[in-house]
Amino acid sequence: MSEKSTKSDRFPSCWDDDERMGYLFSDFRQNRTVNPNDWDNKLKFWSQLVGDCCRKDKCAVMDCEKMVEGFRRKGRLPMGINRVLREMANTGEIVSTADFSNSLNSTWFSWGIHTFLRQPLTWAVGSVFKRNEQPLTGSYIVMDVLKEISRSVLDLHQRCSNFENMDNIVEYTTVRDMCHEICSDEMTLDLALLYLQKAKSVHVETIADGSKVVKFVSKNQQTVAPLKELGIVGLRRTINSLKKQIERHQKDMNNLRDEAALMVRKGLKSSAKNILRRKKIIERLLAKKETTLDTLQQLLDQIQGAETNTMTLEAYRAGASALKQTLKANGLTPEAVDDTLSDVQEVMELCAEIDDTMSQGNKSIDESVSFSAGLDADALETELADLLAESGVTTRQTNKAGTDLLAGFPEVPETKPQSLEEDSTTETLLTS
Repeated sequence: MSEKSTKSDRFPSCWDDDERMGYLFSDFRQNRTVNPNDWDNKLKFWSQLVGDCCRKDKCAVMDCEKMVEGFRRKGRLPMGINRVLREMANTGEIVSTADFSNSLNSTWFSWGIHTFLRQPLTWAVGSVFKRNEQPLTGSYIVMDVLKEISRSVLDLHQRCSNFENMDNIVEYTTVRDMCHEICSDEMTLDLALLYLQKAKSVHVETIADGSKVVKFVSKNQQTVAPLKELGIVGLRRTINSLKKQIERHQKDMNNLRDEAALMVRKGLKSSAKNILRRKKIIERLLAKKETTLDTLQQLLDQIQGAETNTMTLEAYRAGASALKQTLKANGLTPEAVDDTLSDVQEVMELCAEIDDTMSQGNKSIDESVSFSAGLDADALETELADLLAESGVTTRQTNKAGTDLLAGFPEVPETKPQSLEEDSTTETLLTS
């Protein structure tokens, strides 16, 4: 536990209440079953406070003695704080650094953190820790804080990858500088990288010169592959070195130009010429290094492009395999489709035959079964005429030959007949 936080920073505002503080500083009941709710609430309060202190210090590792001493208030220490730490160790909320290091696979731990090399233990929370009344000593990892810091490291890299075009393979020193706002010390960063490596989200490798590089998982992948691109690391280092040399040469050229101008103003033309000669030598060297840098940068771009093509090809293969499995699981083959279409055509033809048969059958029924059979047509016509006569409607009669009997008679006038007076008035108007 670091000593960045003052004692007053550790305490929430509720600690100003002496009555509440007296309750929190009192010891736990020996028998939890007497009042389990009270026992659990007090344990939860102190456990959360331990984690909050580590979060405030941005440190996942706490020293038990310093943590306990940090809770001293008005000369008093919480009487149950040691029990709290023991219970946290029993439940796995805090884990010793030795247990954590021994829980890792040897291949994951190959890059090594000497601080964690303790006596061999097995990380089996609750079984290793012996229940006793002795206070915990030494360094313990607060696992919730470590998980939060680990997620923050991974998220920070992904954000930097979006805005700064950062590659997934990063120098350890770059990661350390990038995460200084997340991790207050290098041990916490190393623990976070170990936790992420165990989750297969990063892979840390020590290269030939003893330095470390960190490979982060890509956004479109679930796990990170072991680091095999050590050549890329050397290539990127060479590019960065050339960039620094070019920047330094450009600065030297500007300084030499200013110095030559000063010599000219002083009338020292020979000195000015010598300075310009040195400037020309640096200028030629700068041109060569810029050409080399351009070539190496193109090579790096091609390597990264090849990696992208490889990822695309793997995605194609995975998609093709998934599609094949889907087709096979659903029985989708050209033969099956052809058989199905043949069955559909056969069924449609069968339906057409059934429709034709039904139509022919209905026609035969209409021809064979006549509801007007046996009826006298002349009797029907006579009865219809009687009905029309009763209703005041006359019909035009026809003879047996079908000739209209009223064809020679004039048509019935449609206008209303005039009276005698109207006729005499009309005649007078015509004569006049």
